Amino acid sequence: MTEESVRFDFDAAAAYTKAADEAAGLLRTAAGQATTVAGIDLSGLGALGREFAAAWNTAWSAHAGTLGTAGVLTDGYGQAITTWGRVLGQVDRDSAGQITAAGDGTDPSRVEV
Repeated sequence: MTEESVRFDFDAAAAYTKAADEAAGLLRTAAGQATTVAGIDLSGLGALGREFAAAWNTAWSAHAGTLGTAGVLTDGYGQAITTWGRVLGQVDRDSAGQITAAGDGTDPSRVEV
């Protein structure tokens, strides 16, 4: 027989969500900086540099988009872990309350024959 259970490590989850929050912030900052780089004025490159300038802008814009998406996903995953911990914590509290309310099983008014 296999016993299955859910074990949620609240301390590890708190450490992860703190790190995820910091990482998401760094990714948002990097995305903003990549957007700034994409907008650098390359008009001085002239006709020969127009194609390069367009490729530059496209590449840095895509990079900014990727970093932005990574930030959103990292933040979302941290929020999901936080929510999951709250749900499991509430289930534990509810279960403990029901067990406490059930007593020790020696209710003298319920004598079985």
